[in-house]
Amino acid sequence: MGISVRDAMNKRPLYINDNESIEKAASIMSGENKGSILVGTPEKLTGIVTERDIIRAIAKSIPVNDNVSKIATKNNLIFIDEDEPITKAAALMGKHNIRHLIVKSKSGKVTGIISTRDLFREKDIIRNLGNINDSDWEGSD
Repeated sequence: MGISVRDAMNKRPLYINDNESIEKAASIMSGENKGSILVGTPEKLTGIVTERDIIRAIAKSIPVNDNVSKIATKNNLIFIDEDEPITKAAALMGKHNIRHLIVKSKSGKVTGIISTRDLFREKDIIRNLGNINDSDWEGSD
């Protein structure tokens, strides 16, 4: 099967309450050198905020003291099972034009985040990505 999502994912995703500020989310992400933060808890996830969301908020002049829930992706969250191969993670990211996938266990609990950075961390992962069909790579950076 190759390398699984579990092998490559960040097993300690960041979390923030939905009533916290955009500025606090950015500060936490910056301090931890992460490109995303989950909104809610592992048991009750309500969304995800990424670097792109924060940049878009700044571009739209949304005040950074507004609640992070204002800019979070809350609907149509994209998940992947931790036992799936990383090639499936890469294909989903390409298909949906995203850089972060929320990882769940078979029981439905959030167990991590996998990002494009995680995919490219190891040479074996890069080798496995060569097995993805061109049609699976939709979207852009």
